[in-house]
Amino acid sequence: MKKTCILLSTVFLFTACQSSTSAADALIPTPSLVTAIKLKDVSDHWAMAAIEGAMKKGYIDGYEDSTFKPEKNVSRAEFVKMVVTAIKEPLKSVSSGSDWSSPYVTAAINKGILRESDFSIDKLNDPITRLEMSRISLRATDVTLQNKAIQIDNDSVMYNAAKIGLIQGLAKGALEPANSTTRAQSVTIIERILKVNQGGSLEIDKYAVGNAELELKHTNIFTVMPHVFGGEQIEKWNLANLTLETGDGLYKGTMDQIVAIDLEDPNDPNLGLLGDISKLKWHNGMTVKTSKFVKDGYMNSYVLYFKGHVDYNNDTTIYKNTSTLPKFGLYGFENGDPQAMIDGELNTPTHLFINKLGDVPAIIISKNKSVLSSYAGISISAPAIPPAPNYNKKIFYSLIPKK
Repeated sequence: MKKTCILLSTVFLFTACQSSTSAADALIPTPSLVTAIKLKDVSDHWAMAAIEGAMKKGYIDGYEDSTFKPEKNVSRAEFVKMVVTAIKEPLKSVSSGSDWSSPYVTAAINKGILRESDFSIDKLNDPITRLEMSRISLRATDVTLQNKAIQIDNDSVMYNAAKIGLIQGLAKGALEPANSTTRAQSVTIIERILKVNQGGSLEIDKYAVGNAELELKHTNIFTVMPHVFGGEQIEKWNLANLTLETGDGLYKGTMDQIVAIDLEDPNDPNLGLLGDISKLKWHNGMTVKTSKFVKDGYMNSYVLYFKGHVDYNNDTTIYKNTSTLPKFGLYGFENGDPQAMIDGELNTPTHLFINKLGDVPAIIISKNKSVLSSYAGISISAPAIPPAPNYNKKIFYSLIPKK
């Protein structure tokens, strides 16, 4: 997907960019619509229509040589000017000799779409990042976030901007929040801001949303499997629940991420976690030898892949030292016919493996055969050696959404 970012040229055709000599509190209008010039370097560009439309609307400029330089990076100041101009935020005049960007920066701060703490004022001419662009764009479409008392962390910025379609991902939904952005991409994001503010809805990049959800929530199950985990949360998703400490104080383990993968989707960004899928088997409840290969008719499935670590294990006679993460499991799924499963019907969630059980930290869930009760959940426990207790802990569970 194309990046969506930012903004304006360094040579401006709008007279409103110049400092005003009128009273400091006098209002000057944002630039009026101008007749678009014929740009020489966008005729075969992917964003040609959007660029020409934005020129007509008056919130971007071309250069004096009739070029737009669509692949040129844009600065923080330029993007701020674009947003303020596009949403028609009134400008106040500034004293003679002030930087051209001062009225736009001031207007953005007064509107609540920019904070003085977002970046240093002496860095306004540095290229804007995708994270910074997303933060400004999100505030520009959300009155609540314009309240200066409301703060939003970086991961929440990327997740919410992706969730409503303000930003889309790069290859396979990669967020790349530190990447810079181009003038052509800036037009795309401005058009999205305007569409949201007009009550429209945007195209969503599900891969970008899933990646952002992983960063924010340490899982993407709500994006990839909403029909299973997207109902009313009884045990709410809480990052604190991803850590398990045993009551005897001897073991602590943490689940770093729980990653949902759609095996049917060759573009799923997390498919690579599974390695060579042709070697994967699912356990049929009997033996490793009689279990079936996933590739042989079982790709119509989801996988939950568990990433984790052991914080400490102070007694390996009680807790297995071969386990590199807490034990994990699902509940809320009804058991299918055991004999049918032995015969090759994937009718209940079960573990994946390559050579032996436990060598792949994942559970496979058939889309067709797995039967849910009224809820679905995930649990973790300590790798206890019987008869020691495993201190099973429910991470999360929710009601199954109504169809």
